[in-house]
Amino acid sequence: MMLGTCPQPGSEIVMSDGTIQITVLLFGACREAAGISELKFNLASPANAASAWAEIKNRYPSLERFERSALVAINEEHARMDQPLRDGDTLAIFPPVSGGNF
Repeated sequence: MMLGTCPQPGSEIVMSDGTIQITVLLFGACREAAGISELKFNLASPANAASAWAEIKNRYPSLERFERSALVAINEEHARMDQPLRDGDTLAIFPPVSGGNF
């Protein structure tokens, strides 16, 4: 790759140790349970939202209670747990949301 060029869309940069780095954002009760709102995470490649979630729960066991109800977004778009992650992606994790009074 020449200096000043960017990787092609959809291409993945895998570090020499076979990992990718993602940013994880935690919101609401997930943020409160973990005691942190943002972190950088290295994951073995290939990775998806489910494998990232498993690693995050290992580091922050208090998030286990959101196992079945957490919602995820990758790069600001709602995602399924089987959606692949690429180097540089942002994974956002949201607790379940309930309605309020109007």
